[in-house]
Formats: sequence, structure tokens, C-alpha cells
Amino acid sequence: MLPPLNSASATYQTPRLLQPIQLLDLLELEGTTAAAARALGISQPSVSRRRRQLVQELGIDQGPCLQLLRRAYQAHRLEAGAWRLGSSPWLEAALLRQQRGRAVPARFRHPRTWRELVAGHVIDGALISGLDLDLLVPELTMTQSDAVAWQECLLLPVARGPLGLLLPPVLKGLPPRWSQVAVPPQTMAPGLAALVRRHQWQCLHAAPSCQSAPAWGEWLRQQNMPTVASPAWVHELWAHLPGWHWQPWPGGVDEQHWLLVLESSVREQHYLQTLLSTLSAALTSDAVSESPIP
Repeated sequence: MLPPLNSASATYQTPRLLQPIQLLDLLELEGTTAAAARALGISQPSVSRRRRQLVQELGIDQGPCLQLLRRAYQAHRLEAGAWRLGSSPWLEAALLRQQRGRAVPARFRHPRTWRELVAGHVIDGALISGLDLDLLVPELTMTQSDAVAWQECLLLPVARGPLGLLLPPVLKGLPPRWSQVAVPPQTMAPGLAALVRRHQWQCLHAAPSCQSAPAWGEWLRQQNMPTVASPAWVHELWAHLPGWHWQPWPGGVDEQHWLLVLESSVREQHYLQTLLSTLSAALTSDAVSESPIP
């Protein structure tokens, strides 16, 4: 029997031999040397120096050699039951409960970007909104299968949850037609933007740097306009937006979450089903037991 996911993730330590690969992975996931340095607990010059040394000594930056090293690091993590999962900030709280200390930095990313990270062995999987995937993988809405192929990856259904609007105190009901509704940065969550436009509202896109609950709270206070939100995301935002209230999406809309993994993971990792069950329980709990009251 595998150890619980959160226990394995909390206790897993990257071997010294593989730490340079961990550094390269964090640089790609965090986006800047400063952010990677904070994640590793070292100085920014140390990150730059170690990366430069790795590239000089091994002659790698991208390409087959780096892919092989990343696959070795991935195999070591997965043998320990320590999955490295990506998600949007909406699902970060649920993931942190299951992957304490090991969660990938939460980011709004286009589904194709998540697929590139999974295919490149930088992460082991990603939770992606079906609203976004429906625009790219039409097979999702036409199949009864439990797994849908997407190039070298597979999409596995995890859980559904309701969507709604988080409204400022001055707005007592739904915003009128053609009002602006805040959504994630442009191109990073195309499905949510399409949902807003279908309801005849206009999209106000957050800046790409708006990737956390505090940043969203500050920006929404300045804009003073409603935003699309799931119950789990509302509970993260409420600490920064006192007096704001949640209302279910008119007519009811559920968001299906999918787990994106390499097809080889399904064949080789017998504990994938345990991961799916764990994530489904966490996301269902967020959607049901923590649903905000309008």
C-alpha cells in the first residue's frame, strides 16, 4: 500500500545528485531567478551561478539530455509517491492539503502550456478546467470514456464543482448585460472568458502578475467589480475582500476538472488511481462542504 499522498510529498527530499535538475525545473515553473531562489531558500546570485555552472559542465539547457535527466528525477519522485502537480490558484488550497510543501507554484496557464510541462517531465500532472479544454479537445464532450487522449497525454476526469460570481458590497444582484466581469489574465483561461461572453457580459482581464489571492483581492478592491469564482476560490478571496458576497451562476454551471498526465504514467504508475481518488475527494469537499452562502 502506498503512503498517503500528503505524507509522501511532505517527507520527500530531492537527492543531491538531482538537485541541479530541481533548480532548472523551478526556474521554468516560477519564471524568474528571484522566485526560484525564494522557493529553494537560497540567494538569487546562487541560483544564477548554479544554473550557469550546470549548463557549462554538462552542456545542457534544453534537448534530449535534459529530458533524460528530468525523467530520472521524475521516476525518483514517483517511486516515493511524491507527485508534482500543477493547478490554477483556484485549486491551490485543495492541492496544498494533499501535497504539503511540494505543490507546484499555482498559476493561470493555458492548457497547452500545462501539456508542455507534463510532456517535458517538468511536472507529473496538472489539474485543468474543462471549460478551457472544451475549446481545444472537443472529444471531451463527445465521449463516454474515462480517459481522453490529447497527443502524448491523457485527460482523466476528477470532479465537478459549481461556479458563481463574487460580488462587491454595492452590487446586490447580478450585474446587468454588458457589465464588466473580472476574469484571469487574457489567453490563460479562455474557457472562463468564453463563459462570461456567452452571458453577454464583458471580460476585464487581470494582469499576468495577478496569480494569488492577495493580488486578486487588491486588484478587485481597486476595480470594485464582480469576478467569476468557484467556492474554494471564494474562501481564499474573502480574507482580502470583507463584505463581498457570492452568488451561483445564473441557471447553474458546473466546472469539470481533468487531470492531465502522460499516457505512460497510466501504464507505469499503478498508484495513479489512488491519486485520482484523493484529488476527487479533496475537490468534492471544497465544492460541497465549503460552498459559500449567497
